[in-house]
Amino acid sequence: MTVPLAAETQADPSFATTLAHGLDVLAAFRNHAGSLSNAELAHHTGLSRPTVSRLTYTLEQLGYLKRDTKGRFLLGLGVLAAAYPVLSALKVRQLARPLMRDFAAYAGGTVSIAMPFGLDFIYVETLRTTDAVPHVPDVGFVSSLAPTAVGRSLLSLFTREELDGYVARVKAERPDEYDYVQRRTLPDIELCKERGFAISLGEWRREIFGVAAPLYRTPNGECLSVNCGIPSFRFSAEQIERECGPRILGLARSIRSLVANV
Repeated sequence: MTVPLAAETQADPSFATTLAHGLDVLAAFRNHAGSLSNAELAHHTGLSRPTVSRLTYTLEQLGYLKRDTKGRFLLGLGVLAAAYPVLSALKVRQLARPLMRDFAAYAGGTVSIAMPFGLDFIYVETLRTTDAVPHVPDVGFVSSLAPTAVGRSLLSLFTREELDGYVARVKAERPDEYDYVQRRTLPDIELCKERGFAISLGEWRREIFGVAAPLYRTPNGECLSVNCGIPSFRFSAEQIERECGPRILGLARSIRSLVANV
């Protein structure tokens, strides 16, 4: 369910609550591959059904939602159109693809570039050379920063103030993750800063080993990292740390060099 708006946000006269609720409806589709009814959207967002009905009607008229044959809602092409300028502005996506493809072939996994998205990360590019893997994410995939290698590598790019803010938000919005963040995520962020890469051995998904390296911060302060999700049967935990870690660190350096020379 969507986190309720903070009291200070609700009291802010400049904050458009109706707009926020509409975006909450769209966000409810992140973790649902299929269609959703108004009742299901009300459950996931915590909004009343009459409110949801008005929002879905409006979003459908604007092309951000569409109906299936049963009258249930799916995301519409308006969402994709709105995302295009964001993706096209990230030139690193095109520059890094050949290098990402080589790494994917070596690891037998999926190589992606990610950016922070609140308490989560979002993939802005992803590439694989085979579908014989247990998890095949695509551009737009969202998941938690805390238990993932890519999350830890992104958090290693945060300033101290930003990292403190992240921890405070986890405590307030995802209290079930707070102990994990203190016990596992924060120490691994420091380890990533020391050696240049982060690993996650089945912590997000048991069958996936993750290895990631921070790329850079843009002039606007946005953080980017590259990671690879590898089927756990392909490498041992020792190989992930000894071989894949240094290799993805090299991949990150090569990508940074390409971007710097553009």
